[in-house]
Amino acid sequence: MRTKSSWWTLAALGAALPVLAQAQPARNFGAGAVLGRPIGGTAKLWLNADQAVDLGIGYGGGAAAFWGDWLWHFQDSVAQPAQGALLPYAGLGPRFEVGDDPKFGIRTMLGLSYSLAAQPIEFFAEAGPVFRVTQGGHVDADGGVGARYYFGGQAPR
Repeated sequence: MRTKSSWWTLAALGAALPVLAQAQPARNFGAGAVLGRPIGGTAKLWLNADQAVDLGIGYGGGAAAFWGDWLWHFQDSVAQPAQGALLPYAGLGPRFEVGDDPKFGIRTMLGLSYSLAAQPIEFFAEAGPVFRVTQGGHVDADGGVGARYYFGGQAPR
Protein backbone atom coordinates (compact mmCIF):
# COMPACT_ATOMS: atom_id res chain seq x y z
CA MET A 1 0.00 0.00 0.00
CA ARG A 2 2.90 2.32 0.76
CA THR A 3 4.20 1.96 -2.81
CA LYS A 4 0.83 3.06 -4.19
CA SER A 5 0.89 6.23 -2.08
CA SER A 6 4.47 6.89 -3.19
CA TRP A 7 3.40 6.84 -6.84
CA TRP A 8 0.48 9.19 -6.10
CA THR A 9 2.92 11.58 -4.43
CA LEU A 10 5.24 11.32 -7.42
CA ALA A 11 2.36 12.05 -9.82
CA ALA A 12 1.23 15.08 -7.79
CA LEU A 13 4.72 16.58 -7.78
CA GLY A 14 5.02 15.99 -11.52
CA ALA A 15 1.75 17.81 -12.06
CA ALA A 16 3.07 20.76 -10.04
CA LEU A 17 6.11 21.36 -12.29
CA PRO A 18 4.18 23.45 -14.89
CA VAL A 19 3.09 25.79 -12.07
CA LEU A 20 6.75 26.35 -11.20
CA ALA A 21 7.45 27.18 -14.84
CA GLN A 22 5.07 30.14 -14.68
CA ALA A 23 7.12 31.76 -11.92
CA GLN A 24 9.78 33.00 -14.39
CA PRO A 25 9.81 33.92 -18.08
CA ALA A 26 9.56 30.78 -20.21
CA ARG A 27 13.11 31.05 -21.59
CA ASN A 28 14.39 30.47 -18.04
CA PHE A 29 12.59 27.14 -17.58
CA GLY A 30 13.68 23.79 -18.95
CA ALA A 31 12.30 20.28 -18.45
CA GLY A 32 13.67 16.91 -19.46
CA ALA A 33 14.94 13.54 -18.31
CA VAL A 34 17.93 12.20 -16.43
CA LEU A 35 19.31 8.65 -16.72
CA GLY A 36 21.33 7.37 -13.80
CA ARG A 37 20.67 7.16 -10.10
CA PRO A 38 17.95 8.19 -9.74
CA ILE A 39 16.28 7.94 -13.14
CA GLY A 40 13.40 10.32 -13.85
CA GLY A 41 12.29 13.79 -14.80
CA THR A 42 14.15 17.02 -14.18
CA ALA A 43 13.17 20.68 -14.30
CA LYS A 44 15.57 23.62 -14.12
CA LEU A 45 14.56 27.17 -13.33
CA TRP A 46 17.20 29.87 -13.83
CA LEU A 47 17.10 32.61 -11.18
CA ASN A 48 19.85 34.79 -12.67
CA ALA A 49 22.91 34.38 -14.92
CA ASP A 50 24.79 32.20 -12.40
CA GLN A 51 22.21 30.45 -10.23
CA ALA A 52 19.38 28.02 -10.87
CA VAL A 53 17.13 25.57 -9.06
CA ASP A 54 16.98 21.97 -10.28
CA LEU A 55 14.02 19.84 -9.20
CA GLY A 56 13.62 16.17 -9.93
CA ILE A 57 11.29 13.27 -9.47
CA GLY A 58 12.12 9.71 -10.31
CA TYR A 59 12.95 6.25 -9.14
CA GLY A 60 16.11 5.24 -7.32
CA GLY A 61 17.20 2.93 -4.55
CA GLY A 62 13.98 0.90 -4.84
CA ALA A 63 11.68 3.84 -4.10
CA ALA A 64 10.23 7.06 -5.47
CA ALA A 65 12.91 9.76 -5.25
CA PHE A 66 12.56 13.56 -5.03
CA TRP A 67 15.38 16.08 -5.09
CA GLY A 68 15.96 19.79 -5.29
CA ASP A 69 19.36 21.40 -5.80
CA TRP A 70 20.48 25.01 -5.72
CA LEU A 71 23.01 25.26 -8.56
CA TRP A 72 25.91 27.71 -8.92
CA HIS A 73 27.32 27.97 -12.48
CA PHE A 74 30.91 29.05 -13.21
CA GLN A 75 30.60 30.62 -16.64
CA ASP A 76 34.15 31.90 -17.08
CA SER A 77 35.98 28.88 -15.67
CA VAL A 78 36.36 26.84 -18.90
CA ALA A 79 37.25 27.64 -22.49
CA GLN A 80 34.10 27.89 -24.60
CA PRO A 81 33.55 25.91 -27.81
CA ALA A 82 32.98 27.67 -31.15
CA GLN A 83 29.30 26.66 -31.05
CA GLY A 84 27.13 26.47 -27.92
CA ALA A 85 28.13 27.01 -24.31
CA LEU A 86 29.80 24.86 -21.62
CA LEU A 87 28.82 25.57 -18.02
CA PRO A 88 30.40 23.75 -15.09
CA TYR A 89 28.32 23.87 -11.92
CA ALA A 90 28.07 22.78 -8.30
CA GLY A 91 24.89 22.09 -6.41
CA LEU A 92 23.53 21.38 -2.98
CA GLY A 93 20.09 20.28 -1.82
CA PRO A 94 17.82 17.72 -0.21
CA ARG A 95 16.98 14.25 -1.53
CA PHE A 96 14.05 12.16 -0.31
CA GLU A 97 13.13 8.55 -1.00
CA VAL A 98 9.57 7.55 -0.20
CA GLY A 99 8.81 3.86 0.19
CA ASP A 100 8.78 1.12 2.80
CA ASP A 101 11.93 2.63 4.34
CA PRO A 102 11.86 6.45 3.81
CA LYS A 103 15.26 8.09 3.47
CA PHE A 104 16.54 11.66 3.64
CA GLY A 105 19.92 13.02 2.64
CA ILE A 106 21.80 16.04 1.34
CA ARG A 107 23.03 15.92 -2.28
CA THR A 108 26.25 17.64 -3.28
CA MET A 109 26.66 17.61 -7.04
CA LEU A 110 29.31 18.62 -9.56
CA GLY A 111 28.28 18.81 -13.18
CA LEU A 112 28.89 20.11 -16.67
CA SER A 113 26.20 21.27 -19.07
CA TYR A 114 26.36 22.01 -22.77
CA SER A 115 23.75 24.26 -24.41
CA LEU A 116 23.31 24.01 -28.18
CA ALA A 117 23.84 27.26 -30.08
CA ALA A 118 20.81 27.12 -32.37
CA GLN A 119 18.36 24.99 -30.34
CA PRO A 120 16.79 25.41 -26.87
CA ILE A 121 18.38 22.17 -25.65
CA GLU A 122 20.82 21.56 -22.80
CA PHE A 123 22.74 18.31 -22.22
CA PHE A 124 24.31 17.64 -18.83
CA ALA A 125 26.29 15.15 -16.77
CA GLU A 126 26.52 15.29 -12.99
CA ALA A 127 27.65 13.20 -10.04
CA GLY A 128 28.23 13.52 -6.34
CA PRO A 129 27.77 12.06 -2.88
CA VAL A 130 24.50 11.98 -0.95
CA PHE A 131 25.07 12.32 2.78
CA ARG A 132 22.29 10.32 4.45
CA VAL A 133 20.81 11.81 7.58
CA THR A 134 18.62 8.73 8.18
CA GLN A 135 19.48 4.98 8.20
CA GLY A 136 22.71 5.33 10.12
CA GLY A 137 24.18 8.33 8.35
CA HIS A 138 26.07 6.59 5.54
CA VAL A 139 27.10 8.08 2.19
CA ASP A 140 25.51 7.11 -1.16
CA ALA A 141 26.16 8.43 -4.64
CA ASP A 142 23.88 10.08 -7.22
CA GLY A 143 24.71 10.85 -10.80
CA GLY A 144 23.52 10.72 -14.33
CA VAL A 145 23.33 12.18 -17.79
CA GLY A 146 20.35 13.97 -19.23
CA ALA A 147 18.84 16.62 -21.44
CA ARG A 148 16.39 19.50 -21.00
CA TYR A 149 14.29 21.43 -23.47
CA TYR A 150 13.93 25.16 -22.70
CA PHE A 151 10.53 26.67 -23.37
CA GLY A 152 10.68 30.08 -24.99
CA GLY A 153 13.29 29.50 -27.65
CA GLN A 154 16.81 29.36 -26.20
CA ALA A 155 18.67 27.65 -23.38
CA PRO A 156 20.24 30.23 -21.02
CA ARG A 157 23.98 30.80 -21.42
